[in-house]
Amino acid sequence: MSEFTSEDQWRSFQTFVAAYLAGMLHPRDVFTISRRSAVMPPLVEFRCDAAGRLWLSMGALAWSDADDAAVQVSREDPNQVAAITVGRLRSVRNLNMPSDLRLSGSGPASSVAVLAYGGFTSGDGSDSARKSALHARMSVHIDVEGDPIEAAARAVGDRAFATTRSGSIAAIACAGELARLRSWVDPFSQTPKSGYLVGGGPPKETDE
Repeated sequence: MSEFTSEDQWRSFQTFVAAYLAGMLHPRDVFTISRRSAVMPPLVEFRCDAAGRLWLSMGALAWSDADDAAVQVSREDPNQVAAITVGRLRSVRNLNMPSDLRLSGSGPASSVAVLAYGGFTSGDGSDSARKSALHARMSVHIDVEGDPIEAAARAVGDRAFATTRSGSIAAIACAGELARLRSWVDPFSQTPKSGYLVGGGPPKETDE
């Protein structure tokens, strides 16, 4: 059981969504938020087009080819887009916590850690598209005010940096603490133990 409230978990999810959107630059970038328990169109889907514009569609419109199925959203303020998105999700019937959601993504943005501060790429770190997504996430100001889970994880990352002087190690330590404290799943960011930030509470100990 997480030590944080439902409000804390939703605030942390808002931080996550803002950080993810900040890294969406490539035409292959797609980010979907769906119910965990049902096979149906996603609740929310973001796509990036060839011009670098960000588009939002909701529900069945995410599977439509109609010209008006998606609306363009501002990439200049991912914090506002994330806040509106979370507000919409919280109004969905029988959706109580971020742990009721399933996240999926494709494109370079899905191979870069979704962190409000710092970050790292998975796979080939020399890939220019991944580097661009990482730089974009690290360059945008992500609003973390009122996010106690982010603050707690950031403190762990700061201690790791003070010991190692390595930004990558600090970022991975921060991701690991986010995995421990969040009640929901981020499938995109690595942790020291498992390789991926599986979320849902403290990772189980394994035999060495």
